[in-house]
Amino acid sequence: MKITILSVICILIVMLIVAGCANYIGIPKKKAARNLEEYLQKKYQGKLAFSDLSLFFNAATMDPNMYGVLIYDKAIPEIAFYTHLNLKHILENDTLPMYPVSDLMTFDDLYNDAVEQYETRQAVIADFKNEIPEITFSTEDIHLNFKRDIEPIELEDVVTRFIDRLNQSFEALNTGYQFRLLIKTASHPEGFIIIPLDIDDSKRIQNPMVLSEKAEGFESLKTMILEHIQAKLETPYPYFKTTENSKIYMDKSTLSRGAWVQYLEDKRIENNGKGKWRNPQTGLYVVYFDLDTKFIYRGELLTDENDTTSYREELKQIISTIEAEGIRTK
Repeated sequence: MKITILSVICILIVMLIVAGCANYIGIPKKKAARNLEEYLQKKYQGKLAFSDLSLFFNAATMDPNMYGVLIYDKAIPEIAFYTHLNLKHILENDTLPMYPVSDLMTFDDLYNDAVEQYETRQAVIADFKNEIPEITFSTEDIHLNFKRDIEPIELEDVVTRFIDRLNQSFEALNTGYQFRLLIKTASHPEGFIIIPLDIDDSKRIQNPMVLSEKAEGFESLKTMILEHIQAKLETPYPYFKTTENSKIYMDKSTLSRGAWVQYLEDKRIENNGKGKWRNPQTGLYVVYFDLDTKFIYRGELLTDENDTTSYREELKQIISTIEAEGIRTK
């Protein structure tokens, strides 16, 4: 009798363990894919497809049936969105579990948002088709390819109107990313000027323009600038060395004059795990140059205490210094 009771108890324990584990094993990937295919076929008649399907089980969700996936329109791949779905229950419930109950979203809500964003982008492209032959939206970049060289005044005018147009459709185009404009010209077909855009009070505003690393002649310019800086540092500041970090601001008035702001590391600072960690990136050096002629006007050490300032203070110091030199950023 004791053996029988013990056996029943063991069976119950095993059943409880199996049931508990089942809650964390979740739906297999092949079954998840089949469920999603069936859902897309029923709901959208096969108009939509998916890729990048992967399990999204972590400590935050604790849901072994949660998958991340990219959904896209077969005919218009630009209509696309990434989301997380419970693919065990997708055929019965297509609400999105990663959203709070107070802001309940469905699969179709995301799809309609993606369609609206695509149509809005197409409308923006149409508005500027006579001035900018090729406009391409990506996740974080908007490529403005003029396919010709452009004068500074014209570029400033077009960019100002383009940003105004983006702001007219701010909500529809708001993806959560802070777009940047990549200007392309005939002389710089892969990329010339980058204009980062910030978001302030539900509108996009432009930051100072910087030189793209894809600009023609960038590598030779970089070599020339770094050699110049190293030579200038050798005697008065032998403990400084250049880092991989730099900002290359361009003059809006000429699109040729620039200020290469180079971050410097103090070789005397050693962080060996003993004592408080110190930021070795303490120096800022600026070199004024001309992109077209590859001529260096001059250079100067902005500060050797950059580690003591905030990002806002650093930016303010850089902008005020280079504008005093004639590099127009606004």
